[in-house]
Amino acid sequence: MRTNGWMLRSLAAAATLLAAAGAADAQEREMFELPALEVMAFQSPLNSQAMELYETPARWEEAAQLHERAAKILPKNDAAAFFGFQRAAVLYFYADEPARSRKTMERAAGVAEATGDVLTAANTWVDAAFLAVAEGYAGKKREFVRNARELAASELLGEADRQAILARIDGSPVTAETARVAMAERLRSPLDLRRAD
Repeated sequence: MRTNGWMLRSLAAAATLLAAAGAADAQEREMFELPALEVMAFQSPLNSQAMELYETPARWEEAAQLHERAAKILPKNDAAAFFGFQRAAVLYFYADEPARSRKTMERAAGVAEATGDVLTAANTWVDAAFLAVAEGYAGKKREFVRNARELAASELLGEADRQAILARIDGSPVTAETARVAMAERLRSPLDLRRAD
């Protein structure tokens, strides 16, 4: 029992260090992810299987399904679920599955919001709004933009982050084609999302 207690304390300490390192690196990321938990997400067998399929475009939908399954088995407020839903959204987008892409991006935004990551949640709601335009679902765009604006008003955000979110909203595309182009520029191709060894 004494050994088990020592192992648990060691694992907790290691997790704390990983979280701190991830948080320090968060501001340098292009994508709005919850970086402290990416390491844990990589350890998920379903996420690992999905990432092995990134090099084969014909299997991107299958990879998206694996990421989505990995996220669905986690509680809604478990930040590791963000990774699965966000990656699934990217893969569905490139697999030409606009409705599924929008739905999984919506779920990613919900997870980010549930974990209290206001900046990630706001930007992910904007991504979901763009995907709704690409899908031709104007009602969802309005809903997602409203969510993003509410989060942008949060006292937890600095003025620069607030203005960046509002600029993305104000520059949102109005046609499905321009939305697809904007999202293709924003979302890295699955070929570029492969885990660095």
